[in-house]
Amino acid sequence: MISEDKMVKVLTDLSILNSAKNFNKRFLEETGVRPNTYLYEKHEIDSLQLANSTEYYAKKYDLLDRIYSRVNVNLEKMKKDLEIVRTEEKRIEDSIRIADTLGKPKDSIRDVQLIKSRVTDSLGLSPIIRRPVTDSI
Repeated sequence: MISEDKMVKVLTDLSILNSAKNFNKRFLEETGVRPNTYLYEKHEIDSLQLANSTEYYAKKYDLLDRIYSRVNVNLEKMKKDLEIVRTEEKRIEDSIRIADTLGKPKDSIRDVQLIKSRVTDSLGLSPIIRRPVTDSI
């Protein structure tokens, strides 16, 4: 049996993987990503555990409703995080474009450090923003 907390994580990832399959199945195939295998390995579960847990929670509507509410919250947070990253990337691209038109170098050390400082989760959707490394002499 998969715990409620773990089930939320599994169903969140499952939602993302299903969206990815529907959006660009060919990309997943070309990169060798096998969504089910990825999901089972990441959460250390198997298909029988997932099926049995899904059946169990389906019989307990209040638990299932709570799980899906939490999944929705996770997905909304990921969406907001992605929007923040996209906005920052656009700002950097715009500043590079403006700098290029002014004859300045296309990439500044600060912008490169900012880009490199971004770390994403295994699905690449939940950014953790770290401060750029600076030398203090």
